[in-house]
Amino acid sequence: MAASPPGTSYMTGPVFVDTNVFVYQSDASDSEKQARAAEWCATLWRLRAGRVSVQVLLELYATLR
Repeated sequence: MAASPPGTSYMTGPVFVDTNVFVYQSDASDSEKQARAAEWCATLWRLRAGRVSVQVLLELYATLR
């Protein structure tokens, strides 16, 4: 699959965000994963396209506490 040209997006609907994305965003031990997860979450926030389930929130709480 070819990469999207700069400044374009093919995202057309809501995106379900899994627990691991939030864990990567909080994990400073891998700065590359942390930065990519933070960028992805920021993009979803800006586009108002991210979706999270209650199960993901519970898993995140259990993982990060």
